[in-house]
Amino acid sequence: MIKIKSEDFLRDTILFGITILLMLTSNLLTVFGVWNTAVDVLFFAILFLDVSIAASLIHNVRRDLALLIFLITYNVLLMGRVFTSWFGYHHKLLLLLEADDFQKLFQSLQLVALSLFCVYCAYRLAGPIFHKREAKIERLHTKAVSQSQLVPIIRQLSAIVLYVSSVPFLYILFKTALAVVRHGYLQSFTSTTDVPSIISRLSMFFVPAFAVFLATLPSRKQIKLPLAVYSVYMLASLFTGRRNTIVCEALMLAFYFVMRDSLLEKDKRVLKKRTVAYVGVLGIIAMYGLQFLALVRSGAENTKRGLGEMLVSFIDSQGASFRVVVQTVNHIQSFNPSTSYMYLFYPFELFVHNNVVTRTLFGLTPIIEVQTSEFVQTTHNFGHALTYMVDPERYLSGGGFGTSYVAEAYVAYGIIGVILVSAMIGLIFRFFASLLTYNWVVITCGLLAVKSFVYIPRNFAFLWVTEVFNITYICFYVAIYLAALLIAKGMHVRKTNMSAPEPLALEEQI
Repeated sequence: MIKIKSEDFLRDTILFGITILLMLTSNLLTVFGVWNTAVDVLFFAILFLDVSIAASLIHNVRRDLALLIFLITYNVLLMGRVFTSWFGYHHKLLLLLEADDFQKLFQSLQLVALSLFCVYCAYRLAGPIFHKREAKIERLHTKAVSQSQLVPIIRQLSAIVLYVSSVPFLYILFKTALAVVRHGYLQSFTSTTDVPSIISRLSMFFVPAFAVFLATLPSRKQIKLPLAVYSVYMLASLFTGRRNTIVCEALMLAFYFVMRDSLLEKDKRVLKKRTVAYVGVLGIIAMYGLQFLALVRSGAENTKRGLGEMLVSFIDSQGASFRVVVQTVNHIQSFNPSTSYMYLFYPFELFVHNNVVTRTLFGLTPIIEVQTSEFVQTTHNFGHALTYMVDPERYLSGGGFGTSYVAEAYVAYGIIGVILVSAMIGLIFRFFASLLTYNWVVITCGLLAVKSFVYIPRNFAFLWVTEVFNITYICFYVAIYLAALLIAKGMHVRKTNMSAPEPLALEEQI
């Protein structure tokens, strides 16, 4: 039976009550046509919603860490520019947030608030489904994790694959970085890099091999070298000009190590409260460095800025994803209702066209994403379509708004779509809370999915499905399991033969 503490219930009632009251007030103001005041009230409602969710999650931060990370990334990616514009240039809200009028700005903020609220509600309502597994962690700690006899072998095999595939993977990364240095960051979106097929295929095992290795729960000594190799990839990704890779990988690792630490008894845990302070300082340094990289990438002349200015600039630039929602609301009438649902399911279309098996079966042509007028006329990639619809010149020069699951769901099925997709996200985050109690295959898929979900406010709604459950990864899991099974069987046969007495000696004994 789930117990509810009276103080938690009182806190949530007060905070969420104020939030709902502000939301209702803002909607009431729209009835009288006072859209600018309604926007102000809704903005404070979102602030109270953030505080309410954070206060609820911080009470059991180890279990709810994944959703807390999502809350932070959601506010940075979808609300960052709103915050900086609101407190810095309130008189220029429409201009800076790219809204046609206050009514459309209100609708955009309402979609963002509704989605976050639905994610949290689904997360809480899914508690009883995963309650037994979460309670298992609290009671049994390390005993809650079941390990089969094949796990040590799978760990060694995944490490070997990681080392072998790191060579072609880093080679491709080097080629991409070299193209960015030579031709510029934006040019990398309008052209492709030629890589031999064999190298490309070998490199595909690098990321899942590391995820499998982590899923076997290696010791501190065992994890050192694979983590060092993966860290090289994370740092090298910065030279391609893309900042999201290292951030998503770092957040996934933070989630993993906190979950690992939660499996230990309280007096044996490594991560203490002071660790949070260290991570906070490191996070500020990282934001400064990432924003400095963005300035260099854009060719800005003035890169010598103060810490405060750089942090505000970082939040503002990352929060540019809000314009995806705003521009969607601005141009919602331009989308064809009969085909707009296909934007939501574009990752599946991309998978079917680019997978060798499905492409051969259905006679399809591969989809190569380059920013040209020919491609945008035939694609259901929402980021490409929206950018070209709003600013064709920007699109053809390599720029873009990107996408967001909020905008895709809204274009596809309206408010109902936003509610359903957000509820799905909340349910999956509740699954993440007890991830390490499953077997190594489930943990591997979960770790790969975590990276997609912390970035989903600026990503396709269903890209995580094709990234986690693609055929290459599934074949890799099957192959590594069968290899471990054969090795274990061979070891068992050798052990049995070594322990069996010689026939002559046995005859003498009789």
